[in-house]
Amino acid sequence: MEMSAVPQPPTISLTECTAEEIGQRLRAWDSSTDGTAISIADQKCAHGFAAGLNKSLTIQINGDLGDFAFMLNEHAEIEVNGNIGTCAGHSLVSGFLLVNGNAGDGFGAYATGDIMACIGRAGMRCGLALAGGDVVVRSEVGSEAALGMTGGTLVLGNSVGEHLGAGMTGGTIFVRGTIKSLASGIRENRLKDSDTMRLSLLLARAGIRAAAKEFRVYRAHGGAT
Repeated sequence: MEMSAVPQPPTISLTECTAEEIGQRLRAWDSSTDGTAISIADQKCAHGFAAGLNKSLTIQINGDLGDFAFMLNEHAEIEVNGNIGTCAGHSLVSGFLLVNGNAGDGFGAYATGDIMACIGRAGMRCGLALAGGDVVVRSEVGSEAALGMTGGTLVLGNSVGEHLGAGMTGGTIFVRGTIKSLASGIRENRLKDSDTMRLSLLLARAGIRAAAKEFRVYRAHGGAT
């Protein structure tokens, strides 16, 4: 008996349309007739890619993206097989953004919900003004991570630059590795069972193999978690 072929998601290519046209097609996508999974190929560093997307779609990007990609994303689950520019997922509301390369400055800035993960490195001000979302970076990040953070969780799996947590008033930071300098008012806390469980779930969601017990936990002194 012949096995039926597994249907493949439709592929949109930049050889056929511009990044702006792809964004328009995504926003007009009818999942009831076109399906919910999309592959995007031949992507070449477009800026503002699919900003404001509000669709329950699964999107795979094969190539690099420019700045402010998926800003204000809602619902979509996105995987980028490449690098991504400054402020990726800025103000993310919901959904999931996974970057299998490196991210520029401001990764996860102003996110209010759900999760973003970067398997490579991230630049300066990772988690800038994070306000409720969860941001995970497996490799090192630059200076001023968690600047002005008010809520959510920032997970940093390697070395961290200067002034971690400057202006932070709420939320939680998990760090594995060295910290070049910690901002005043940020304190290391005891890693509780609830912290371990929360961190383990985030690492698993991001597809990162690491033991929660290898991390240290930091919060603003007197701030909200």
